[in-house]
Amino acid sequence: MGVKVDFEVQNFKAVRFIGKEIIVGKKNPVPDLWERILKDGTNDFLQSLPERVSPLGDTIGWMGEYNPQTKEFTYIAGIFARPDASVPNGYSYRDIPDCLMGIGWIQGNTSNLEKGAHVKTEKIMRANGYVPDYSIVGISMEYYSFDKYANVEEDGNNTFTFGYYLPCKKANGINS
Repeated sequence: MGVKVDFEVQNFKAVRFIGKEIIVGKKNPVPDLWERILKDGTNDFLQSLPERVSPLGDTIGWMGEYNPQTKEFTYIAGIFARPDASVPNGYSYRDIPDCLMGIGWIQGNTSNLEKGAHVKTEKIMRANGYVPDYSIVGISMEYYSFDKYANVEEDGNNTFTFGYYLPCKKANGINS
């Protein structure tokens, strides 16, 4: 199976995103961040938060605050929580407001589906009559489902499903 991309638009409800934060620039510390939080108890702690609203085991990578001068952006590995959730000491958070969210569901026989996900999602988004809209919130997110991604064995036969979230609007400028 090659890579397949499906598209969905959701009325995304406000959440507080809580996790561990790094800056991404010339070097990409994201793989090391994920390895660390999945092994050191950080993810287990986040999954146990009573205010968590993302499904148990699902993890999300939040990307935003791009600096065009330094070509750096903020990346936070974490979970969705209720908008009024308290943030534990040592953790970062960002509030994501209600918005229209386009989701590229990328499927393939490898776990490396995040490569090129932004371009693939934007392409299928435009083909479906939507365009990215960063006016409400200037972010994108990688969504790793426990059942459809994290808990899938990589043997070349199994299918991984990875979500890539971009705020969007109808191409004609009218939100629906």
